[in-house]
Amino acid sequence: MLIKSVSLACLLLIASAAHAAQPADAIGKLELSKPEERAGENGRRILVFSHKAVAGMDSPGYVKAGQEYHVTIGVPAAYKPDEKKTYPLLLVLHGFGDTWDGIVNFANFYPECFTVVPNDPFGTWFYGYSDQLPGGDPNKGMVVNYTERRLLAYLERFEKDYPIDINRVYVAGGSMGGTGSTSLALRYPKIFAAADARKGATNRIHCKWKNQCETIWGGVESKVKNNDGVNVWDWQNMAWYASKHHQDATWLRTTHGREDVSIPYRQVAGPPGVEPMSFYQALETFKIGHQCFWNASSHTAASPTSVVLDDWWDEFTDATCYLALDKSFPAFTGFSANNKPGTGAGDAVGTDAQLGDNSYDGDNEGGFNRFLRWNTPTILDEPATYAIAIKLSSGANGYKGAGETVDVTPRRLQKFKIAAKAAYAWTTSAKQSGEAKADAEGLLTIPAVKVTSEWTTLTITPKK
Repeated sequence: MLIKSVSLACLLLIASAAHAAQPADAIGKLELSKPEERAGENGRRILVFSHKAVAGMDSPGYVKAGQEYHVTIGVPAAYKPDEKKTYPLLLVLHGFGDTWDGIVNFANFYPECFTVVPNDPFGTWFYGYSDQLPGGDPNKGMVVNYTERRLLAYLERFEKDYPIDINRVYVAGGSMGGTGSTSLALRYPKIFAAADARKGATNRIHCKWKNQCETIWGGVESKVKNNDGVNVWDWQNMAWYASKHHQDATWLRTTHGREDVSIPYRQVAGPPGVEPMSFYQALETFKIGHQCFWNASSHTAASPTSVVLDDWWDEFTDATCYLALDKSFPAFTGFSANNKPGTGAGDAVGTDAQLGDNSYDGDNEGGFNRFLRWNTPTILDEPATYAIAIKLSSGANGYKGAGETVDVTPRRLQKFKIAAKAAYAWTTSAKQSGEAKADAEGLLTIPAVKVTSEWTTLTITPKK
């Protein structure tokens, strides 16, 4: 069954079943209040809903206490109730400590999309917390992905109310919201077409927030299991998670600052000896589509020097290079123009306002897969042939060299199927050709494809 033929409600049901601590009928029904309407920017409508804690989406203690939540949706100014046009949806996740009324205006982001802005008042990093809370010992019981369930329930509800393009549902956020954007994208690749995560955590053990997380997940040494039967601290280590769950991975953009003392750079580039590997290594090793940037900024302060790492492009709304569930995309790895991230050895120094003195190894500014683009509308994804055009951006801040090479792994294939360990022939419009063999998991990587500022078409067919 093709992804585009599955409703968001069905995808959410599958996702909930895959991460369920109890039978689906034990999860209650989400009942939203009548909305409070506020004027948004440029004719946009903002609707603010509230609701009480729901069984299965919160612990029994918080359900009994009647914990209240708020969720805001931004409605595009162009939307008309009787039209058949569908719109992308962006789930926008806030930072730690933000209040629901302080983030309402986030619904103004992306005026051409519906934007859903939930709140996470307990600081669960948009994941969940111990079923012993409130008041109980988080080192006992089980950690349940309550917050994820609540967010997925919002998506299901708003898909019923509005014409959402289910192939173009995205997630984005910064800090705690960047953390949630990363984890939701990796865990629910058949719901989120792409994610943009700014300065998010990928391993709380190597983060300032470890102590706070121990109050909701139990101590690291306690090894409390979650509702998937896994040590929650492993589950929240995104490199560990990617090593176990990468077959259907979606596309992810991340940004981090090497002067960040809140969510330190070491937890994406390292640290040395981290198990099973660093987050950056996991993205490359498991062929997960990504573009990663880092610079000399702190968590809240910009880099002391003006940093432009690429021509800007928006992976959600760009007309040429965008992500959608019904479109394939290339996972780029081994790009010859990648900068050196270092090993995570070192640290930021002083306070968040103190810049210019981090001691990390590697390049102080740079990224993975800078400049690389593909032409989404022209992708050929048929049973007998797969073809995709790729290039290096060449604008004012784009690529300036003579050309590079990159490994290309087709992801989210629609009709072209790759069999495990089968051989495939490939050619490019730049006169390259060769054969490549799929791995045991059915991922096929074409090595060292030459790319320039002009479009190059890569074509793949089964070897005859």
